[in-house]
Parts: sequence; C-alpha cells; structure tokens
Amino acid sequence: MKRRADDSVPPEVYTREYYESNCQGYVEFRQSRGATIPARLQIPLELAEIAADMSVLDVGCGRGEILVQAARRGARAIGFDYAIVALGIALESIAARPESDKILIHLGNARRLPYPDNHFDRVFMLDVVEHLYPDELHQTFTEIWRVLCPSGRLIVHTMPNTWYYRLGYPWFRIVQRLRGKHLPANPRARWGYPEVHVNEQNPISLYRALRAAGFKVKVWLRSTQSYAEEPNKYVRFAMRALVTIYPFRWIFCNDLFAIAVK
Repeated sequence: MKRRADDSVPPEVYTREYYESNCQGYVEFRQSRGATIPARLQIPLELAEIAADMSVLDVGCGRGEILVQAARRGARAIGFDYAIVALGIALESIAARPESDKILIHLGNARRLPYPDNHFDRVFMLDVVEHLYPDELHQTFTEIWRVLCPSGRLIVHTMPNTWYYRLGYPWFRIVQRLRGKHLPANPRARWGYPEVHVNEQNPISLYRALRAAGFKVKVWLRSTQSYAEEPNKYVRFAMRALVTIYPFRWIFCNDLFAIAVK
C-alpha cells in the first residue's frame, strides 16, 4: 500500500517496553529517572550551552531526561511528543523533582508546533529524525526554524549512520564470523523495533535536510559507544580507533550530531 503524505509511524508502536527496555539510555533512566544521562544526551546538552531563563523545547522528548537537565540549569523547558506513553513516563519522572515547576509537557505532532514565532532559545531533536518520513522531517525542521529565536540553536542526534550500515557493518560481520559469532545480514535485525526507523541518515543527507529548512548547519560524526561489552581488549581498542580515526570513522561511526542555527 502506498504511503499517504499525512501518514506517520503510529504512536501506539512506542510502548512502555520500548522506552524502558529498548530505547538507549534506559539503564541510566531506571537508576536515576533522568538525573544521570548517557553520552548521546550529555553531548547535545553540552553543545546547547543552556543558561538560566532560556526557553528550551525538546521535540520528541521521550522519557524526559533532557527536560530534567535543562530545568536543573534554570531553563524553562517544554517537552513535546506524539506518543502518549512517552509523555506518561516523562510526567512520572518529573513529578517528584524540585525542578518540576519549570517543565511543561505537550502532546501533538511536530509538523505543526503550537508555539509562536521566535520563541525558543534552544531546541533539541534527539533520536527523532530517523523516525520521521522525509516530508514529515522537512515540515518539522521548518516548524523548528519558525519557533526558534534569531541565532537560536537546534541540536540534533540521530543514528544509525547509513554509511556504516552499507559499508562498515559488512566488514564487522565478516570479522565477527571469523571469531565464531554469526550476525544477521541486515544490521537492523540485531535490535528491537526496526520498523520505527523510516528515514535513516548519513552526514550529507542530514546536512541537506537541515539546509533545506533554512538553517546554517554543522554536521559531524562522534561515537557515543564505550564498547565495554567487548571482552577482548585488542578488539575493543580497534573498535574505538575505527570510530575516531579519519577516514575510517566515516563508515564505522554510527552517531551523527548537528548544530543548526537560525
């Protein structure tokens, strides 16, 4: 069946099990309810340089960790998501925190943000890009551009890097097979909920998508993985080297970051 222009991944797909047992960072969330965050959230938070009294929007706020962190820095934070389950989890984690009076939660579709022009100093869009069809993504980026203040910053993280899936993963799979570990040909089969990734990116495609919405853009690759699960220290060293050293990082690093300025 052909996809209609107004279709999205159904919000019902994003279950409590997805957020609490699958979505990266769930271990830290279980332990701290947002007080401690993984590198994929810590890096964007540092890039945002949030100051007291800033207005911050988290598009696709999920469990609400960024909202907690922004409010702890004195910002007024709004979480926006279309998955009711996500907002329920976020409300649970925020309710008992002393920063809760600085946080609001809104339900809606990011293609039509219910906020005035030039309203937010910072917008986060973390691990959302890959969940939006191309037309949805363009509409969402355009809406974010509208609600950002002049010189405001949009901080993006997305994964996977399609260059890794196409070029790096086949080599990784061969090496693992030589070690007696058999991985599926499709890298998406290694993880739960593969159906929610409908628009995976690489540095060039992400740059173009942000530029098309009117942003000044910087896109780069930076690994957030520790590879601590790899028991062999030599293999672990090689994995860390491949995701950091040019030109190998272009096809082995799986995390994309972007700063987009209005």
